[in-house]
Amino acid sequence: MRRRAPLSVSHHGLLVAGFLAWAMVLGGGGSPSPKAEIIVQIGFVGAAIAWIWWARRGESAPAGQIPRQLLILGCALLAIPIIQLVPLPAAIWQALPGRELEAASLTLVGAQESWRPLTISAPRTLAGLLALVPAVCLMWATATLGSRDRRAVVLTIALVAITSAVLGALQLAGSDGAFQLYEKSHRGWLTGFHANRNAAVDVLLIGSLALSAWFAGKAMPPAIARRRVPVLLAGQAVLLLAAVLTGSRAGIMLILPVLALNAVILGPVGLGGAPKWAARGAAGIVLLLLALPLVLAGNQRLAGVASRFDVTSDARLFVWSDSLTATLAYFPFGSGVGTFPVAFTPYESFESLAPPSINRAHNDYLELLLETGIGAPVLLVLGAVLLVSLARIALRESPEERTPQFFALGVLGVIALHSLVDYPLRNMAIACLAGVAAGLLGPVRPPFRARRETEQD
Repeated sequence: MRRRAPLSVSHHGLLVAGFLAWAMVLGGGGSPSPKAEIIVQIGFVGAAIAWIWWARRGESAPAGQIPRQLLILGCALLAIPIIQLVPLPAAIWQALPGRELEAASLTLVGAQESWRPLTISAPRTLAGLLALVPAVCLMWATATLGSRDRRAVVLTIALVAITSAVLGALQLAGSDGAFQLYEKSHRGWLTGFHANRNAAVDVLLIGSLALSAWFAGKAMPPAIARRRVPVLLAGQAVLLLAAVLTGSRAGIMLILPVLALNAVILGPVGLGGAPKWAARGAAGIVLLLLALPLVLAGNQRLAGVASRFDVTSDARLFVWSDSLTATLAYFPFGSGVGTFPVAFTPYESFESLAPPSINRAHNDYLELLLETGIGAPVLLVLGAVLLVSLARIALRESPEERTPQFFALGVLGVIALHSLVDYPLRNMAIACLAGVAAGLLGPVRPPFRARRETEQD
């Protein structure tokens, strides 16, 4: 039987890469921009229909090949908001912690005996569930892809991140509000496709890892790889300089571990100088941050970045304290996914009051604890155990095949660290990137068509 050359990228690989690019470009507005999130969700419906259509034509690996660990993790993530939306009798929901104000309000209108869900705001929890579905399905879809498709997905991440950096440069070069995609955004800072500079820096750092992963995953002789190092360094310079210009303090500090991860990713390519330039780059960043207030005070843009490292007036400390108070009020069942603004307001202290309303805890772990109660530590421990077990299996692959796994661990690490002081996973673009990273931890399989032809032979 004559073999046909397999497509370099399968239809399903193109679907994953295409929808991910769609989410990265349009999913950066957060909850204050629901229209953009709805557009992303509509795109997901289209991608899901196309996925099923191509699967029926025999162009994809069956869904049963999704690793068991990812199936359990995805179902656990979706189960929490679904359970919180189930209506409960009045005797049960009124006995839940933190429901006194709601019960008193319904009593005024004679609806105190109505059935209510565990969440204090069903519309917000439903919106949270709908925002979570694309990320979970993207995780499952990525896990079924072969190595060529995974490289295409990684390249897509790098290209979109570089494009975001270029857009950010136009934002800084233009007048106030120029080239901004969202009305509510951090003006005067590089935000790219995002409204929030902290989300923007995460994408840029993930793009830096993706660029190295794509470069390391491309089979080429070491001599050719060394000749292409200037191209790699130029791309990294664009991404990391853009990361500094976001003004995100945590993001700038994460440049150091990202550089170290880049060196690890590039190691198998045979670039002996990779660790050296990574270490020199890290040292340069540290020196730059230390020197900015002294020698770059004349540069308004960089001086503004340096001034952000004065944390004496940071309101996060008050927000965290009030969030903990609200968490204890709703513990152990939580207030419901996506309900932080509603649950937090009654417990907001005088010190944290500010003209803009507080819509996030600026600590994803604390916010998750408030919204899901005892489910938060259970979910975090379960997720860590499942992903670590999957990573241990994946890292037994050959050095060439381990590149996507190192990249995936780097992505999850960046998001996990930044979640200590911000809320990256509340952004649909970054949630989808996290889903792809988790999917990349699955074992690498050959392209489906190649497997099918091999079996027929």
